[in-house]
Amino acid sequence: MIRSDAARLEALLRDQAVRAARSGRTVTGRFLPETDCGMAVHLAREAGFCASFDGGHEGAERVQVCFHPREDAPVFDAVWMEIRWDPRAQTPDHRALLGSLMALGVDRSFAGDLIAGEDRAWLRCLPTLAAMLPDQWHEAGRTAISVRLPEDVPELPTPVGKKLRDTVASPRLDAVLAAALGKSRESAAERVRRGDVAVNHHTEVRVDRQLAPGDLLSVRGFGRIRVTALSEPNRKGRLPIQLEVFSRDP
Repeated sequence: MIRSDAARLEALLRDQAVRAARSGRTVTGRFLPETDCGMAVHLAREAGFCASFDGGHEGAERVQVCFHPREDAPVFDAVWMEIRWDPRAQTPDHRALLGSLMALGVDRSFAGDLIAGEDRAWLRCLPTLAAMLPDQWHEAGRTAISVRLPEDVPELPTPVGKKLRDTVASPRLDAVLAAALGKSRESAAERVRRGDVAVNHHTEVRVDRQLAPGDLLSVRGFGRIRVTALSEPNRKGRLPIQLEVFSRDP
C-alpha cells in the first residue's frame, strides 16, 4: 500500500530527528507548512533533541526545520532567489510562478515561501534547488523570467490579505474557521480534529479554542486567516468579526 503524504513526511522527520540524536549533531532539514511544525517538535522531543524553524521572513507560511541539541543554536542554510522579468511584459502572478516551478518536477519540500511583487519575486529555497534554477527556470506562464542569487537579502513586500466581515455565534475556533472558509461549522470542526489547523504557529485540535484579535490561523490546503477584530454581541446575540484572509499556494 502506498503511504499517504502525511505518513511519508512523518517518516522523513522521524529519520532526521533520530539521525541527529544518534550523531549528537545538528541536522538541517527541508521546508514544512506551519501545520506540520507540531509533528516535528514532537518527534524531536522523543529523540531528546530540539526542533527549530525559520522561513526567512516574519510570518512565513513555510519554514525550514532544524533538529539540534538543546545547547546548540539551530543552523539554517536556505537562501533567497530573485526572479525578474521585463517590466514591459505581463506580470506573472503567484499562481503562474509557482505552477511553472512545480512543472520542473521540483519537490515542494525544497522550497519555502514564494513572494511576488510588482516587478520581481523572491523564492526561499534549499541550496541544491538554488543551484539549478538559473539554468532551468526560464518562463512563468507566457512571461520570460530570469533567476539569480541576489547579493543582499531582499526587502520583501508586506503580504496583504482579503478583508472579510461576518458574525459568529462565539469566538470558538470552529465558528471563526467556518466563517472564513464559507463552510458549515461541522466541516470546519473536522478540519481542526484532523490536525489541519494551527493557531499562532502551533497545531490546534480543540474545536472550542477561544480566539482573540491578533490570532493567526494556518489551514492546510487553504491559507492563513488573521482575526483582526471581535465586537460586542449584536441584537441577535451574534458577534461581529473582522478577518484578513491571505492567498495560498495553488
